[in-house]
Amino acid sequence: MYEGIDLAELSTTLDNKVYSSATYGAGVYDFLCFTEQVPKNSEVIMSVSKLVQVRRKKYDYHRTGLSPKGLFILWQNNYSNRELLAIIRKNLKPSTYIRTKTKLTPYQDTIKPKIPLAHFQNYYQQIPSFLADKQNIYLAGIKNLINKNCTITFLEFPYHPQLAKVERQSPVLPRTENFKERIASLFTEFKTDTIFLKTNKNIFKDFSHLNQVGANILSKEMGEKMKEKKKTTLYIVRPEGK
Repeated sequence: MYEGIDLAELSTTLDNKVYSSATYGAGVYDFLCFTEQVPKNSEVIMSVSKLVQVRRKKYDYHRTGLSPKGLFILWQNNYSNRELLAIIRKNLKPSTYIRTKTKLTPYQDTIKPKIPLAHFQNYYQQIPSFLADKQNIYLAGIKNLINKNCTITFLEFPYHPQLAKVERQSPVLPRTENFKERIASLFTEFKTDTIFLKTNKNIFKDFSHLNQVGANILSKEMGEKMKEKKKTTLYIVRPEGK
């Protein structure tokens, strides 16, 4: 959720302090560590990132601490000894982030991506061999939160239209869409809702992150919906008209 939520705006809308542990490149192991560290009975907003599901494992951040339980779950889901050792080495000096403010990218008329669209096309051209493994690890982390009696709100961030087109044409899409049903099956009551970001301005920083305008609109809209929600909810965010 890094550069997707305006923490100050969401805190104001909910009339409650909101903290973030999101960071660039965070992966499934980072998520497992978070679920172990979060206090019982917490209210959690989490994004089950579609890009994390397809991103090559070697590019995941995986620097939020050593977790024997987390490493074991990765081992159960086909992470090799070499991959596990690399994660252990990264965490000899772990980096943890708890933020009360987010640094958002100022408005710009057009996106200025540092990563070209071809990079994402490579991710989406075929179903990754590790996709099911990453999805299983996400489920294990969600179960951790459920066992801690946490209230969970799920959030699906939008893609820039160019990346959304790549996703629509990919064989991966049915797998990531069906994964939402697997998440829903963990809860007695679960619903999906759509948040449309209504503006005539560009809301994107790049192909997969919102800029300040997008993050601010999203935080206001989601905060208002969260005050009324009665069930565990997945909010699917879309640009207006998309």
